[in-house]
Amino acid sequence: MKFFEGYNVLRLRDYRLFWMGQWVSLVGTWMQGVTQAWLLMRLTESPMMLGLLGAASSAPLLVLVLLGGLVSDRFDRRRVVIVTQVLSLLQALALAILTLGGWVQPWHIIALAGALGAINAFDVPARQAYVMQLVGPAQLPNAIALNSTGFNAARVVGPAVGGLLVAAVGEGLCFLLNALSYVAVLISLLLIHTRPGAAMGKGGLGGVAAVAAGLRYARLQSDVARILVLVGVVSAIAVPYRSFLPDMARTILDVGAWRFGLLMAAAGLGAGAGGLVLAGLTISQATYRRLLPAALVLFSLALAAFSVSASYVLSLGLLTLVGVGGIVYFNCSNTLIQLDTEDLYRGRVMSLYALMHQGTATFGSLGIGVIADRYGTPAGLIAGAAVCLAAAGAWVATDRPRGAQ
Repeated sequence: MKFFEGYNVLRLRDYRLFWMGQWVSLVGTWMQGVTQAWLLMRLTESPMMLGLLGAASSAPLLVLVLLGGLVSDRFDRRRVVIVTQVLSLLQALALAILTLGGWVQPWHIIALAGALGAINAFDVPARQAYVMQLVGPAQLPNAIALNSTGFNAARVVGPAVGGLLVAAVGEGLCFLLNALSYVAVLISLLLIHTRPGAAMGKGGLGGVAAVAAGLRYARLQSDVARILVLVGVVSAIAVPYRSFLPDMARTILDVGAWRFGLLMAAAGLGAGAGGLVLAGLTISQATYRRLLPAALVLFSLALAAFSVSASYVLSLGLLTLVGVGGIVYFNCSNTLIQLDTEDLYRGRVMSLYALMHQGTATFGSLGIGVIADRYGTPAGLIAGAAVCLAAAGAWVATDRPRGAQ
């Protein structure tokens, strides 16, 4: 392993512009995410409503993300991302106007979260596939890790700032600042010189046939298919824990808005640290494969411990470990999938990754919401952690590295 060598990817001008613009926008996105969850909890006092919010955010992926992957493979990925970022700006602006005007209702928050989920169904596969176009296969693992680092650094800054702003001036200003943050990513995208790759284009297959071809391709790539299934299980069962942090903060830990923001930031801090380490390392595909189940075990055990913690300080530390385990696990999954995928199918395969990573959270959010209403939020989180731990064990028991008989 060679540390720091991986950061050479930032010497690529277009990738550097893309990374910086995305980071600024993501700070605003995380600020909005924590703020809308807090606002909904303040308006309804219902953990079930938090489950509905999480489901509304991810449900559109179930319907639209495969179409989004096809669009990514058929059109200029940079232009697709520009369109999705403009639409996201308008969504945040609508939420800001409703809140600042005093008109916001719980259904507004949930409906606009659904609108953003629909936009993300096209944004996520295009943005993920675009990274390979910007950096090439040799530097792809480090670029994925840096993307995750920026994403999770934003999870530290965004929720902390959001919590402070909510306590000081209310939720409306947070939503407005998020709308303004999209300007940064739009400027960076307009300055990028990289043009569409040779594999992109209209293609000879119709829409349904092209989507089916992408599904068939992913199924026939055994490693890709197994990782996608595991990502789906983890994302459905455990990742929705984020949607229930407001209830843990208010009813279990008995803290206010700014300390709730720090809880969100703790998970982001751990994830950012894990991403920075991965981004700086040059390691083999086989090492990523070995790291995958180990990181999932760490994530599961830390989440289970957080679920039963009544100490705010201890909870901060445990959420940091949750962040480390989660980011290493998902980075390994993303990297292994992209390294095994031809560029002709990349958008469609990454749409499947988005479906498994975010779309399946719809079921987990609803399921944990039902358990939380009946038995309490800690019980729902413990159940999710236990399933993930079992999934990690199943992966180790059935894994057959290439070349093994």
